[in-house]
This record gives sequence, structure tokens and C-alpha cells, in this order.
Amino acid sequence: MARPIPDIDLRDISKHEEIKPRETRSYFDLAVDSITSNRSSRNLIFGTFSGWFTGLTVIKVGKIAAFGLGGGVILLHFASELGYVNVNWDKVKEAVGRSQEWVDRVVNFVKKNSCFSVGFVGGFFFGIAST
Repeated sequence: MARPIPDIDLRDISKHEEIKPRETRSYFDLAVDSITSNRSSRNLIFGTFSGWFTGLTVIKVGKIAAFGLGGGVILLHFASELGYVNVNWDKVKEAVGRSQEWVDRVVNFVKKNSCFSVGFVGGFFFGIAST
């Protein structure tokens, strides 16, 4: 059934509501907000399924990724020893220093959302074991 047409004069629409721009937040922040506002049982179920899917994905992609990462590290080290590549260690230290901020965000998320976190870890191990 259709909604009734409201009795609004379109010439006076500016008096009724302001048109607000969409929020410019990332999908990650929106997902975190939706997780924190839900009930604990829903968080546990959502965490379990997302952990299970992540565990399956890690197992399926893990061998290929480990081979590529290990081979890449060996090739980069070999190229560095031969003088083809020069590593800027100051930039590496700067990038590692910024990673502490992400670790703090993850720790705060785990502390605030224990049901989701426990479900995710349990689901992750279920996903690894189910392959």
C-alpha cells in the first residue's frame, strides 16, 4: 500500500527540513558503530560467522600468500645485497611507529565489544579446523 502524499507546499520546503549532506565516514567506522549499538547475542553470532569466514579465507589464501611473501623477502634481500635496492630505514621506522595507533584502536575495540571479539576468535578457529 502506498504512503499518503504529505500536505507540504513545495515553495516552503526550506522551512520544514534542511537537506543535510551524507556522512563522509568510512565503511569500517560505520560497521564498528553498528556493532557497538546491537545486542550481545547478535554480536556473538555475527562475530562467529565473520570469524569462520575469515578462518576459511586464511587457510585457502594462506599458502599462496606465504609463498609469495617469503619469496619476495628473499628476493628483496638478495637485491639489497647486490646494490640494486636501497632501503630507506627512516621511512620504515616511521611506518612502524604509525602501526601502534592501529594496535591501540583494535585493543579498545576488543575491550568494548567482548561478545563480538570472542565470537570472532571462536569462529576463526572453527574456520581453520573445518578445512
